[in-house]
Amino acid sequence: MPQPTKGPRLGGSPDHQKLMLANLATSLFTHGRIHTTRAKAERLRPYAERLITKAKKGGLHNRRLIAEQIRDKDVVHRLTAEIGPFFADRPGGYTRIVKTLPRKGDNAPMAIIELVNERTASAEASQATRTAAPRSPSGPGAEVGDTATGAAATAATIAAAESDASPEPAEPTDAATAEGVGADDDAPEVPEAEAAAEGTDTGTDTSDDAGAEVPEPMADNAAAAAGLDTGDSDEKS
Repeated sequence: MPQPTKGPRLGGSPDHQKLMLANLATSLFTHGRIHTTRAKAERLRPYAERLITKAKKGGLHNRRLIAEQIRDKDVVHRLTAEIGPFFADRPGGYTRIVKTLPRKGDNAPMAIIELVNERTASAEASQATRTAAPRSPSGPGAEVGDTATGAAATAATIAAAESDASPEPAEPTDAATAEGVGADDDAPEVPEAEAAAEGTDTGTDTSDDAGAEVPEPMADNAAAAAGLDTGDSDEKS
């Protein structure tokens, strides 16, 4: 046994309420949205969604059930050919109610009831996947010379960046050379003057004859031959 609808009835009789809901549903399917009172919008929502569910199922039987309530043939055709297939991936919730400001005059609460035009997230994701799959050069239908996109392009970019960022071996600077970094293990050369002062052999000819003293007799003979007066000669004379 069908349960009675809660709340006051729209219109003066059940037949009047059915006609009002049918006219509201016809306007909703024609324009996509209507502005009416909140009470009518809440009653119209389950009524319209049941018609959309029948349109989704399709078939002659469901079309005749819709035509019993919607008298406009153009609206019936649009409901079965356009609106029903559009909501094929949505399990429910085909309409939306948005509250608006109260109506001027009697201050009746107003609302906008409209068809949901957005697709579900799963439907949009599957459509995006089907659309992008044949266009991706990295897919199974890719040809040589195509530009890589998606994950392949990202991996190539990262690899190129890492190769460019690898540091080259730096040449030793003057400071590094002074500290012994990069220099040969051999000891640094010592200047000849410092070596001579320290007594280090610099490789020059330093014989004992160069530093030997001249004997005194030879010196006196040389001085006498030169005509020089020496003290030793005076004493001997």
